[in-house]
Amino acid sequence: MNFIEENYQSLLRFAVRMTGNWADGEDVLQTVAVKICLKQEELKDIAHCKSYLMVCIRNATLNQRRTKARQRVADGSYEKLKDTMTDPSTRQEFELVEWIESLDHHLAYYDEPSRKAFIAYYVDQAPLEEVAASLGLTKRQTTKKFESMRMYLKRHHKHLFVQLSVLMSM
Repeated sequence: MNFIEENYQSLLRFAVRMTGNWADGEDVLQTVAVKICLKQEELKDIAHCKSYLMVCIRNATLNQRRTKARQRVADGSYEKLKDTMTDPSTRQEFELVEWIESLDHHLAYYDEPSRKAFIAYYVDQAPLEEVAASLGLTKRQTTKKFESMRMYLKRHHKHLFVQLSVLMSM
């Protein structure tokens, strides 16, 4: 918990960037902080706390988005909402979540930590040093692994590779 207190501002900024607004960012960070407090004994030996917390925040954000989307599907408002959406950021949020899930699904050949790190690096724009540290690899090894994953997408899932290339050029 001490680490969260020391890095609260940077973690909050990351959460706000992930969620798109201040209130949801605070909610996500609070949820992550509570979970960390409950598992404090189990998490003593984590070598790269900030990277771990950023992954937790990203996962909590994606879970929050999925929950909202499921609620909209369950009450039938998703289709109406999708058809009548005037706010481009809301439409982009749905499309981004669907795209990330598709990317994760199509990279199933790779282990889960590698997929999450790949998404964190390319989608969330996490620093390469932190992503490499979360995998326990050097920056060079991580870069090679990501290049291998990109080439796999290029060979087998061209549409995802093109979308990833567009995302990287932004």
